[in-house]
Amino acid sequence: MLQRSPTGTWLPAWVPESTGLLSTLLMLCSVVQSATGGYDGSMLNGLNILPSYTDYFRLDPATTGLNTSAVFLGGILGPLVTGHLADRHGRRPTIFGGSALTLVGVLLQTAAQNVAMFVVARILLGFGSAVSGIAAGVYLSETLPCRWRAWGVGLLNDFYYVGALIAAGVTLATGQWPSTWAWRAPSLLQGVFSALCLVLLPLIPESPRWLAYRGHWAAARAVVARTERGDAAVVATVYREIVDTLAWEKKHGATMRLAEIWRTPTARRRLLIGMSPGPFSCIAGNIIASYYLASELDTAGVTDTVAQLKAVCNFFYFFGFVVGGGGEKEGVQDGLTHSLHI
Repeated sequence: MLQRSPTGTWLPAWVPESTGLLSTLLMLCSVVQSATGGYDGSMLNGLNILPSYTDYFRLDPATTGLNTSAVFLGGILGPLVTGHLADRHGRRPTIFGGSALTLVGVLLQTAAQNVAMFVVARILLGFGSAVSGIAAGVYLSETLPCRWRAWGVGLLNDFYYVGALIAAGVTLATGQWPSTWAWRAPSLLQGVFSALCLVLLPLIPESPRWLAYRGHWAAARAVVARTERGDAAVVATVYREIVDTLAWEKKHGATMRLAEIWRTPTARRRLLIGMSPGPFSCIAGNIIASYYLASELDTAGVTDTVAQLKAVCNFFYFFGFVVGGGGEKEGVQDGLTHSLHI
């Protein structure tokens, strides 16, 4: 059974009554960016192996790097505007816009006739994916039931390996096709995650914190009651925490402007900590292995196209995600249970 949920935006919502189903939909809608990113890395790794792709664009080392890195150009631009868009227009409409733009980029990438068109498409794809991913992370941390919140937000980037494994399998399956669809088909399927997000968005509520921030107090409490169904004490506590936090921010002059991220020493330290995982992970060399495995395998003496495509299939990482995720889930839930009893 679906019930209408107030959103305070142009994007309506009909939300399921089941808290478990609602939490699942929230997770599925929010993992778009990490799954798309994982798919992109594994897909480009595979495409750089395929003669049908490299010969079609007549790639040299410079254009290969440009085609590959263009998605990061869009990814750099996305965070500059996402905060403003999500705060002004709502979390769900921002996710919707980012996912729709990602789909446009995917379609242009699939239809690319030259390097310039491919690069522009990947910039759009990277921008849209960054917008939807950032807004989705904030949205999930504000909306997922508190007993599952730490676990759910912790799983967001783990879906990178889900997308990567799917892309590796698709590229391996299409790699021997005797046409440009050997690389166009994997490119087109990259839009599946964003399309799924667009389908699910009308089935999940708006962030209760954003609703309260915009003055929709009754709607915010209704969303909290919907996500925390069955425990009146938790509903009251979560809602009061939102109200008190907003009141404190207003009293101390804290706003949602970009300047807040470096206004105080504490904010600057948090910013540096938040920025550090990106460059540290890249220094480890995983980006090179994710996009240029073909060149590494050539150096190692593995030159067969099919053998290289099989090497892209990262079952080891997916297995680590499944096993590690299970242990993390139990530990986080135990911690949340303990904290709630306190």
